Amino acid sequence: MLQAENLQQQAHLLINQRLQLVQNRYTGVVQLRKHDYQLLDCLKLLSAINTTAGKTLPRWLQWLQAPASAAALNINDTACFIQPEQAWLLLSQIKWHPYSAAGDITLLQQQVLAGGDIAWPLASYAGLKLNPFRADTALSSAALWHLAVSAQINLLAELITVRRALAADHPLVVHCMLAEYVLGQRTQEDVLVSQLSAQQELTTQALMLLIAGASDAVQAKIINQLAGNAATMTYAIAAMGYSGQLKFVPLLAELAQQDELNDIATDALAMLLGAIESDSLLSDQAAQAQFQLKPHCARQLAGASINDLQLSAVWRCGNAQQRQLAACYRSLATPATELLATDMLLGAG
Repeated sequence: MLQAENLQQQAHLLINQRLQLVQNRYTGVVQLRKHDYQLLDCLKLLSAINTTAGKTLPRWLQWLQAPASAAALNINDTACFIQPEQAWLLLSQIKWHPYSAAGDITLLQQQVLAGGDIAWPLASYAGLKLNPFRADTALSSAALWHLAVSAQINLLAELITVRRALAADHPLVVHCMLAEYVLGQRTQEDVLVSQLSAQQELTTQALMLLIAGASDAVQAKIINQLAGNAATMTYAIAAMGYSGQLKFVPLLAELAQQDELNDIATDALAMLLGAIESDSLLSDQAAQAQFQLKPHCARQLAGASINDLQLSAVWRCGNAQQRQLAACYRSLATPATELLATDMLLGAG
């Protein structure tokens, strides 16, 4: 019994650590995968020993050990973790990973379609290509984003037809346009950001993609637009990092001196320069002064100009945020390429 309790506590700790590591600028993909394997091993041991005696198992663990046909995990069952929704997605990936890997995905499809908006990212993590226009499916922003990132170009014409049938002020119009953008139908990125912000539905992944696809001039419009609203100031700072433009480094270094903006500004610097290099710059006032005098042309990611070689290097070794931006550039270059989410179990391969 003591062994079971210790393993249960360890599993809970490893899940909370994982939710934090995926956002940590110092955590590379190799380290993240090692942690995922450690978590999977812990849960495997936990399922192999007698845990029925004594205290009742928490609901999330009962569900994890139940047959695949068991009722879906409830978001309330993951309230014990620091990020309940992300914990739900992580546990769901762990539950369904053997099934999706083996190709037995019928039950997983059913779970996604029954799970509502929270379950659509799970479909993308599992590599499913579900049609959000099915009669038994409620169309939503989450479903449209799944359509986009799963690169279902075969549904582009139907997507456009659906958008045109909506009222001009329908909240899903902008999400249809965003999906069309990911599938290769380019439009003004600043307009999409403005509309998503107005609905309070601008996500980090969408902002990354739109900033990566925008020209330098449009990037500036987006950043100024976001900076003009206190509610979206952190998005403006993040966008400076996603932009690849080194001209923002001095401003980010200045913002990093403010306690309330330190983390987001330092993360943005790490996107541009690399985590270690950004720390070195912040600790050296002379280096910051010299940096302002340097000419900067090509966009940069994690310390080098953005090209195929650097994108490959970032994909192999970068942190989750840097790899996500690399994935955005790959998707923009080839819309038929799935836009992988790098916070998924085992780090998106």
